[in-house]
Amino acid sequence: MERIRSIKVFDGSTERVISLVHGDLTELVADDAVDLLVASAFPDNYDPTSRSLIGALHERGVSVAELARDKAVDLRQTSGFWLSHEIAHRFEWRGTRRLAVFEPHHLGSPPEAVGALFRGLFPFLSDREDQRVAMPILSSGDQGWSPLLMMASLLDASIQWLRRGLPISELMIFERDPDRIALLRPLLDEAGRDADGAGTAGPSLSVPPPLSRQYDVFLSFSSDNADAADAFKREFAAIDQSATVFDFRLSIQKGKSYQDEIDRAIESCRKVVSILSPAYFASPECQEELNIARLRNKRAGFGLLIPLYWKSVSPALPLWLQTLNQCLCVEERVDRLRDAARDVHAGFQGGRATHRRPA
Repeated sequence: MERIRSIKVFDGSTERVISLVHGDLTELVADDAVDLLVASAFPDNYDPTSRSLIGALHERGVSVAELARDKAVDLRQTSGFWLSHEIAHRFEWRGTRRLAVFEPHHLGSPPEAVGALFRGLFPFLSDREDQRVAMPILSSGDQGWSPLLMMASLLDASIQWLRRGLPISELMIFERDPDRIALLRPLLDEAGRDADGAGTAGPSLSVPPPLSRQYDVFLSFSSDNADAADAFKREFAAIDQSATVFDFRLSIQKGKSYQDEIDRAIESCRKVVSILSPAYFASPECQEELNIARLRNKRAGFGLLIPLYWKSVSPALPLWLQTLNQCLCVEERVDRLRDAARDVHAGFQGGRATHRRPA
């Protein structure tokens, strides 16, 4: 196993690393073990083939099909991922603690697939400690995507998410073929073009600068729940006419990058209010905003992100979200939005809010 090239990414407080590694993932041993190994598969198909990580694990004596029969967590309906129990409890190999298998029903283009992949990883990462994650160049084997396209997409997405504070200390991207390594290295050289001579990029990539205008509240919601967002804004304005709310329909200037403006607004706001509903979790854009807010919530010492529970969600909310104080307005209780607005306002004014948790 040889690290060919590494890039440092700084999130404002912690330096994280992305590495291109020449070697076989199944040769990881206990001393080099990662917390999470990411594999991709066709839905419900774990046949070991010569070109896949599933096949390489089979040669090592680890059966993904057997792990799939007793999943620790199955989130394929919402994120395309499932998580195994600890591998060492069932097999001899100790190169990773757990396997996370990505098998979306619709792969889409490489950028779409990789965006869904990083969103899907969130439930399996800890808010309390950084983890080491390893993966091959996903979908470039049996699924047939170009390794150059997939690597470019992986680099772009991983840099953006680590810059936001994704709790990964090192993301190791493995490739066994030396000819492919020669083609892939320039992608990392380009991403870290100011090399310091030691194989590590510099200067470190860091969080984007905040907006010149600070918003009191970033309001995250699905367009399907626009009426709830408007009602919340009215109640909030009735409490404090000077308070400012970021609403993507009104707050993004024409000609500006949508994602950059969203990132910067979440970095600059005092509170994030997410209006939770089935439509919210069905929206990739809303999930993106929720995950970015989760990362800033962690850096801010928690208390920044306030879920407003608007309509019942099935399956249940992710465990990390259930631990946060929530404003309860389910089922679409407009009359409770005033209490929710008061709670949020008390929070950024330094008062003590009494949030209501769902039963």
